[in-house]
Amino acid sequence: MMRFGEAICAVLSSKGVDTVFGIPGVHTLELFRGLKRNGITAVVPRHEQGAGFMADGFARTSGRAGVCFLVTGPGVLNALTAIAQAWHDSIPMLIVASTVESSQVGKHRGTLHDTPDIADTLRPYTLFSKNISSIAEFSDSVDEMYDRWRTERPRPVYIGVPLDVLAELVELPSRADTTPEALPEVDTQEMERVAALLATADAPVIVAGGGCRNAGALLADVAERLDAPVVLTTNSKGLLSDHNPLNVNVSTPFEGTQQLLQDADLVLAIGTELSDFEYIATGSTPVRLNNIIRVDIDPSASHQDQETPTICADAAEFLQRLRALLTATPRSLRAARGVDRAAAARRSWTSAYTSDPYYEWVEAFRKGLPDDAIIAVDSAQLAYQAHQFMELPSGATWLSPYGYGTLGPALPMAVGAAIAQPERPVIAVAGDGSSLFTIAELATAVDLNRQLTVVIWINGGYREIEASFDRVEIEPVGVATSAPDFTALTAGLGATPVQVQSPGQLTEALREAAASPRLTVILVEAPEGLRITSES
Repeated sequence: MMRFGEAICAVLSSKGVDTVFGIPGVHTLELFRGLKRNGITAVVPRHEQGAGFMADGFARTSGRAGVCFLVTGPGVLNALTAIAQAWHDSIPMLIVASTVESSQVGKHRGTLHDTPDIADTLRPYTLFSKNISSIAEFSDSVDEMYDRWRTERPRPVYIGVPLDVLAELVELPSRADTTPEALPEVDTQEMERVAALLATADAPVIVAGGGCRNAGALLADVAERLDAPVVLTTNSKGLLSDHNPLNVNVSTPFEGTQQLLQDADLVLAIGTELSDFEYIATGSTPVRLNNIIRVDIDPSASHQDQETPTICADAAEFLQRLRALLTATPRSLRAARGVDRAAAARRSWTSAYTSDPYYEWVEAFRKGLPDDAIIAVDSAQLAYQAHQFMELPSGATWLSPYGYGTLGPALPMAVGAAIAQPERPVIAVAGDGSSLFTIAELATAVDLNRQLTVVIWINGGYREIEASFDRVEIEPVGVATSAPDFTALTAGLGATPVQVQSPGQLTEALREAAASPRLTVILVEAPEGLRITSES
């Protein structure tokens, strides 16, 4: 016999969970009782939003579930923004939370942390959200979660357990052998039809999204066989090497890539929503794709007003089967026209890049990155420009949760990534505005006692919003904000602050920080011309 909370830890451990994120509270003590016995480490953030973002970064870089143990009510709601981000980007996250005692559920008598219908509140942001009252229910729910993560978009799951139930003595349920639910399978004839269409297309293009995040090698192979340029989305930056001549990178908003898509006689869109967000950098109108084959594990996926049938399949499974059918190497027959088409598209955004006022800074940032770096980026000017233009080192991983667009995720996501990949250098990039949303997690990063670099771009406030005001000819309001003494603040939280005032200094500071065994915060003073100009 064991306490219910211990049994939860045992069930999770049997699924390979070895890390949870959360702040212990009087309502979750029983969840923490069984951690050590089951080989699970608790990472304690300074705010539950940080716990959610850490779980997100952990999941993106490990391919495993990011798990949070949270107190009901304020704890869960504090994490809701991070949960919504994980829902938006299809990140596997599990939230296990206490609820009020069984006798108080739904009565709203003002008991500690009582919150109306918390499971219902989270339902729109989760794959499923439920309260349970037996360990068998919990075990079955976890099995369901992992099955559905394999066969659907791997979105967050919420499981609530009443406070009194967590303390009950229970027996672990016996584990019956189960057969995992099969992945959606494309009919053989349909696969052969798709392969034939692609192999005979004169100007095919592949658009690869976040659904391909674990299929980079397969994607590169299929693109090679089809001689097809590959356009990446916000959630797939870094999926292909920037040295691959077919890689057009994250360049949808630029004229050359839009022309590439318009000229394509067949577009293969894999694991992407084809979101209008991809055009936000230039404000251009989304391209209407003339002939498209969509592949998505979500059968309801659709785009604009096009009634394009979606092939319901896992991206990696589809690419593997497609590769097997593409026995010829069309590139030799097409004289490598795909490489030429990709190069023409790249020229439009590389030209924009070299004339960009941030060019020297982004290049300095790139030169300072280790080859195997993990980089988590926030909503900040330096990060935006690097995301849109910068070529990544060959072994780097790029974490860019820009679709949901919240402020503050970079630092806690970097903490989660550092835990998931302890041998790799990790870097977070934020602004003087966005960093303040989660700056307290510097203390959590210090607790790790390992290398981690945080770059803070200091430009006097919300420079991107100032530019947005200017574009629509509205006098900027509320964009020039007071900033703390970042040197004193970061040092006070236990980090080593380094001040930078030139691109060359940034490169050198990044290299030194990558070799340091502790947390370094690089404070970059933006030059005149890249700073806030408003007085409000």
